[in-house]
Amino acid sequence: MNADELLKPFTLKTLQLKSRVVMAPMTRNRSPKNIPGAEVANYYKRRAENHVALIITEGAVVDAAGHAYPDAPNFFGEKALKGWERIVEAVHGAGGKIFPQLWHAGSTRQRSTAPFRNLRLTVLRQLPIRLLKTVKILSKCLWMISTA
Repeated sequence: MNADELLKPFTLKTLQLKSRVVMAPMTRNRSPKNIPGAEVANYYKRRAENHVALIITEGAVVDAAGHAYPDAPNFFGEKALKGWERIVEAVHGAGGKIFPQLWHAGSTRQRSTAPFRNLRLTVLRQLPIRLLKTVKILSKCLWMISTA
């Protein structure tokens, strides 16, 4: 496949992309206090402006107990979700589509891991309940992708 083919629009059922270029997730750790801000929005927006049709984001942590690295963005909590909303708007404004890579560190998380250093690992038992909330958020993201 030559470069011209990569830049042609692509459709799969209801998913319509401006090109065949998809960006795989890359860990960035650029969300201070785990809140994705303007720098993150600009990062993804620049990719969408430069032929990336579909972006799969860096790992977005779905639960407080799921952190293993500093400054990884949350995908829960009002401030973090507002940040993701701005990111989606920026990417859609540049003609791209975006989808979160949901992330939980699981057993690799150490008790002393920031930002929730004192959180007990027994919180993991409550994960199914918390994931239900995340699924509701994810369904909103899917709706945002399909209506862009």
